Amino acid sequence: MCFVLGQSPLCQDHRAGHSRGCRAFEQPDYLGEDAELMLTATALLTDGIFEDLFPTGLLASTFVDLAQLDTTLQGHPDLTPAERDLMSGLRVEKRRRDWLGGRLAAKRAVIRLATVGGFDWHPTSLQDIEVLPSHTREPIVYSSETGLPVPMQVSISHSGQFAAAVASRSDHWRLGLDLERAEATDPALYHLAFRDSEMWEIERVPPRLRPVAVLVLWTAKEAISKALGTGLSVCLQDIELALPVGFLCENSSSRRFTGYLRDRGPHFTVLTCCRGDYIVSLAWAAPLQDGWEGSQSR
Repeated sequence: MCFVLGQSPLCQDHRAGHSRGCRAFEQPDYLGEDAELMLTATALLTDGIFEDLFPTGLLASTFVDLAQLDTTLQGHPDLTPAERDLMSGLRVEKRRRDWLGGRLAAKRAVIRLATVGGFDWHPTSLQDIEVLPSHTREPIVYSSETGLPVPMQVSISHSGQFAAAVASRSDHWRLGLDLERAEATDPALYHLAFRDSEMWEIERVPPRLRPVAVLVLWTAKEAISKALGTGLSVCLQDIELALPVGFLCENSSSRRFTGYLRDRGPHFTVLTCCRGDYIVSLAWAAPLQDGWEGSQSR
């Protein structure tokens, strides 16, 4: 199989920019030696992926089948007025479907997390939750009743037939999710996202498996970019992945490694796994310290 780089923007499409420096820190080691066994238990995209690898109430994940969505406003009373306004401005059918699937996945993940996460806020329906973009386009979770942000964060991705989202406490760490589907792509695009050391590791992989290796690294970088919360100001080539020699040649459906924004923190742990025709990557880091600016503006 060959893999596409999905809808992810290429490095040349990222606007030049710099994040403020952050101090590196130790990573919490939530994952045990049995992580790979748990990840390979299913070959399908199902709610709850990654959840068993973390303490209860720390993470929730959901998927939405885009093919089943009604993209008319009348078909979604669970959207808030502000969300309906955003959706009504999307004229292209695919864009409407992807946006809607992502918002519904995020709301479902929030409810899933709120039931076990020890929050004072207890949404009982999707309409109790509002997910709106910040000034950097990062999704922010609000209570639709009070209009105030809640101490949760979500990360959204969509590719092929599915939209996906993860939710977690916003006061505990930073996280990002990326999902990509298997399709054909042009290897000439690889240099736009990968550094020389990463290309060297890709070239060590047998040609028939190389597209999979490319997608593992691509989704990892996209997940880190989302976790940084800086929008499109970071070029994927500026995100460096720490890859042990021969790492991509391992015959495993799940991989764990680290990455960071070149010349400045924080350091992220990345967990990547294969599910059927999809690659899913989750990136996370402990709370950021010096120089971090949150995106809690409505």
